[in-house]
Amino acid sequence: MTDPAGRHRTIVPAFSQDDPRYAIGRVLLVVCAAVMTLHVVAVAARSLIRPSPGTLADILALLNAAQERSVASWWTAALLVASCATATVVARLAADSQATARVSRSWLVLAVVFALLSFDEVVSLHERGARWTASVFDTGSLLASLGWTIPAAAVIVASLLVLIPAFRAIPFRPRGIIVGGLALSIAGALGMEVVNVLLTEVGVRYLWRHLVMAVEEAAEMTGVVMILLGMLSAVRASSANGRLTLAYDDVSR
Repeated sequence: MTDPAGRHRTIVPAFSQDDPRYAIGRVLLVVCAAVMTLHVVAVAARSLIRPSPGTLADILALLNAAQERSVASWWTAALLVASCATATVVARLAADSQATARVSRSWLVLAVVFALLSFDEVVSLHERGARWTASVFDTGSLLASLGWTIPAAAVIVASLLVLIPAFRAIPFRPRGIIVGGLALSIAGALGMEVVNVLLTEVGVRYLWRHLVMAVEEAAEMTGVVMILLGMLSAVRASSANGRLTLAYDDVSR
């Protein structure tokens, strides 16, 4: 089917509810909701109980999405690893199909990008960026308070040099979903971090800043789920005689 303007672009319907990708997306989003629910419970418990240092305090910190190396950060890292692995599989399927070598290389570029993002999520490389920002700008200034967001924004802009050509070679539908997921994740990670810094500067209560941090983590996770589903939309699965076959699907180009 073509669009109303008559351009020869196939419009593919959304995933049906019996599509395995629909079930995968639903499960991933349910896990995201569970992680954020545990976060809310941990914050509420810490505010009410005010536990002394010990086992309970450690558990609540583990469930607090605003903390580094928490359940939320591990889950986001796992989603990024899954995105890297999926992009690698799609690149292989594209290489085995009639797609050009450029298409396969583009998926490999995405695999490398998400591998680096997952590595950062695990080892917190962006914290070093915060220290770099603090050493460059005057202590106490707004720019110093922005911390890792400044070098992160610079890295994102530089990444566009390889991401834009890669996205141009990817079919329309996966590209749209992946770009949407990246936009949501970046808006959550950078945008909400900037909002949190500004709220801190004007002395807003911690409760509201904590809400912003929760929105940040939720947007980040949801964005990565969208990215993963976008990649899966480039894969066509078929089953015959109990054997599952995967193939590259560029029908949405």
